[in-house]
Amino acid sequence: MEENTRRRALGRRLAVLAAIVVAALVLGRLLIAHADGPFFIFAGGPFRSGERLDYANMDWEALDDRTELEMEIVGAATSITLWFSVYDGVPYVACDLDCMGGRLERWPQQIARDDRVVVRLDGKRVEGRLVHVPHGTDEYVAVRAGRERKYSGEDGVRAAAETAAHDTVVEVGEVLTGRARREEPGDRLYRVDPRPGEG
Repeated sequence: MEENTRRRALGRRLAVLAAIVVAALVLGRLLIAHADGPFFIFAGGPFRSGERLDYANMDWEALDDRTELEMEIVGAATSITLWFSVYDGVPYVACDLDCMGGRLERWPQQIARDDRVVVRLDGKRVEGRLVHVPHGTDEYVAVRAGRERKYSGEDGVRAAAETAAHDTVVEVGEVLTGRARREEPGDRLYRVDPRPGEG
C-alpha cells in the first residue's frame, strides 16, 4: 500500500516535470521564432536591426574572412545562420545536407517558393535573392573549391573541427536517406544576387 502511494507520487512528480520541460521548450521556441534573427543553430524571426545598405555598397571581399552570415528568408518570415564564401566579389551560401527531395523540408524548399532574402553581416543588412547554381557548372566547381579552401581548417582549429563534424553528418545523412546512391548530389549551392532593379 505504502509502495503504491510512493509510486503514484513519483509518477505525479515526473508528469509535472515533463509538463514544465515541454512548456519551457514551446515558450523558448516561440520567443526565438519572433527574435531579431537566428539564435545559434535555431531559426529566428525577420530582421529588425542592422544598417541597410545597397547590395553594390557591401564590401563582400572584405567580409569573406567571416565564417557565418545571417540570412532572412523573406517568404517564410524566418532567419537562419549559414556558412558562406565569396567568389569573384559575389557571396554564396549552400545547403550541404539532403536539401531537396528529403523527408524534411529544409530552407531550399522555401527558397524555391520565394527567392527573396535579406543578408545580415557585420551589422549591415542587404536585400538580395538566391539563384541556384547547378551541379557540374564551371561556377559550381570554382565556388565549391573556394569553400573547401575556406573551411578546410588551415586557418584555425575551430573551422577544422566544425568541418569534420559537418562532413560526417552529411555523409551519414546521405547514406540513411539513400541520397548517396542517386545520380544528383543532395546539396544545393546558391549565389546571392541583388534583387531586380538594384545594383
